[in-house]
Amino acid sequence: MVKMDSLTEKEKGYLFGLFLGDGYAYHDKKQRHYSIEFFLNSEKDTDVVNFLRGLLLKIGTKPSFRKDKRYNSIRVRVRSKRLYEALIAQKKSLVDSSKEFKIGFISGFIDAEGYVNPAERMIMLINTSKKVMCLIKKYLEDLGMRVVLKKRKKSKRDRLPSYRLYVPVNFINTESNSVKVQRYKRGLQVAG
Repeated sequence: MVKMDSLTEKEKGYLFGLFLGDGYAYHDKKQRHYSIEFFLNSEKDTDVVNFLRGLLLKIGTKPSFRKDKRYNSIRVRVRSKRLYEALIAQKKSLVDSSKEFKIGFISGFIDAEGYVNPAERMIMLINTSKKVMCLIKKYLEDLGMRVVLKKRKKSKRDRLPSYRLYVPVNFINTESNSVKVQRYKRGLQVAG
């Protein structure tokens, strides 16, 4: 039994932001399975995997983990119709979200699709969905931040056009639950 109510709004936002960035949901009608999968870097994102594991256990799911050495990735899979339905339903109600949900959503998306650039004092997000990037831009503006969204120049490796969102580093001053932002904060404390 999935207990989404055991998560705070920020944790729900994080889970959904991470899902939109690095997640995949599918329903196998023949086997009658509902699966949610997250694909993360097995070397760089062990702390993200551990945070995700904690959230999934908190809601009562039993995640499985599979490492793929060929791609330096780890797949986190949950078989749950209730979680599948909760994530699909959440996708429809993103506009009217609380401040806490927005902070969590941005945090999860940073952990999926972003990186913190200390030299530029900037957090950068890259994604192919202009709709998702515009939503994140709106969320950040709702939090009082000025952000820049640009279409990236397509490289030879790119199959689809993508968009880059520059998030001011002062996002770290929010109550963000982004693991990558927490890494950056720890680096500042060690250096300072």
